[in-house]
Amino acid sequence: MTQVCHITTVHGPYDDRIFFKQCRSLAAAGFDTVLVAPIALTASEDGVRIIPVKVPSSRLLRATLGAWRAYRTAKAQQADIYQIHDPELLWVAWLLKGRKNHVVYDMHESMRAHILTKTWLGPVWLRKIGSWCYAWLEDTVVRRVDAVLVVVEQMRTELQHAMPGQAHKVHVVRNLPVIQLIDRVLSPLPTPVEFTLIYVGGLSRVRGIKELISALPQVPAVRLKLLGPWSDEAFHVECRNTLGWERVDDLGQVRMDAVYDHIRAAHVGVCLLYPLHNYMLSLPIKAFEYMACRKPMLMSDFPFWQQTFGTSARFASAQDVDAIAAAITNLRDDPDGRERMGETARSEVLERYSWEAEQHVLIDLYRALAAR
Repeated sequence: MTQVCHITTVHGPYDDRIFFKQCRSLAAAGFDTVLVAPIALTASEDGVRIIPVKVPSSRLLRATLGAWRAYRTAKAQQADIYQIHDPELLWVAWLLKGRKNHVVYDMHESMRAHILTKTWLGPVWLRKIGSWCYAWLEDTVVRRVDAVLVVVEQMRTELQHAMPGQAHKVHVVRNLPVIQLIDRVLSPLPTPVEFTLIYVGGLSRVRGIKELISALPQVPAVRLKLLGPWSDEAFHVECRNTLGWERVDDLGQVRMDAVYDHIRAAHVGVCLLYPLHNYMLSLPIKAFEYMACRKPMLMSDFPFWQQTFGTSARFASAQDVDAIAAAITNLRDDPDGRERMGETARSEVLERYSWEAEQHVLIDLYRALAAR
């Protein structure tokens, strides 16, 4: 049996894309599947063995000491195929690649562009240097690994343009919802009387969280549920001090398969992101999860999103509080329209946007690598 080993030091052991989609699908397809991830104790679930790695909280130590520990743990598995999921593990991918095994790099996002938005790295000129250095490292590793996974077609186009000689290695594996998990009710929640918005995912400034909270006082009888980790405590405090916070239920990070009960109990799913390069051409998993739960959406007014989700959403600029409030009011006052959008959304997901169909791209790639 072909053994595969997935490695992450950034994501949790029950990450949506890594565990619930890729690892579970590979195990079900007959691969001996191991996941090296930050977890206290060894665990086993759905045919996947999860092996702990101790990861420091410091970003610098996580990318050095934590990555080294992950490398040692993964190397001990003597897997046939390794797959890394974090940019800080690129040098680990280089070390893991040998003559008798294969290495896959799962590029969850275009990090070389994303680095330019990370203000904690310093001024713009320093971020540009960091982006250039990262691009050099990534290009070097891409030449060495056996396959690269990207989440949208645009990322493949950009990577193939930058490295035409490596075009054959790039595969699109979209981050789509697992319908079987979504339809499994763990703890049914009643639909609240008050009109309720829900946001699922990381809570940071560029995800329009503060503007969304600021819009709440303009719309009577509305609440917002936030499910996800805060990017930093300073921004968390800033949002707590924002007018409108009294209408927010801050629930923290919830295990992915339990999130869907919260989505089903809400009225509208929210995905308001700033107009950054990485976001404007993305296909956010949370949107498809909302759709699978028959929820209409409030989304950023990116042209690509309007074209893709136009029948299932209302749109506003993530940086325009008044526009957000107007869109919320429109959705609140149109229950029939919400129901139509929700049913249309569910139909589109079943027909075009499910992991059950997408998983075969990943499985076929792994079978091809195992046969080499």
